[in-house]
Amino acid sequence: MNNFYCRPEDLPPRTPVNDSLQRNLDQAVTRHFYATCDHLTQQVLSRGGWYVTTCGTALTLVIICETRRHNWDVLKYMSSLAKYLKEFAPKTNIRIYPPPGDGTPLEMRFQLPMMSR
Repeated sequence: MNNFYCRPEDLPPRTPVNDSLQRNLDQAVTRHFYATCDHLTQQVLSRGGWYVTTCGTALTLVIICETRRHNWDVLKYMSSLAKYLKEFAPKTNIRIYPPPGDGTPLEMRFQLPMMSR
């Protein structure tokens, strides 16, 4: 498609608008995801840094663990986190960053099965 013939309102939005909308969407999904989690899962999340991002092809929960204990607790709650995350999108990822110097990040991918019609 040649953009020379398009009116300005027909062109794709500029990057700053997209970045702002993306940030607002991520913040809203993060708040709603936290609200759907049970109390124990919320406690595990609250002990470190975390956020949900919608960039890419899947919804991704990123968790930054500050201690080995927190990293272990997050791993124990992986199935619970995946269950709550799947309420928002059929394709989800959970990326866990261990404490500095304790290894490499772990990323798990989850996808809901296709429903037959």
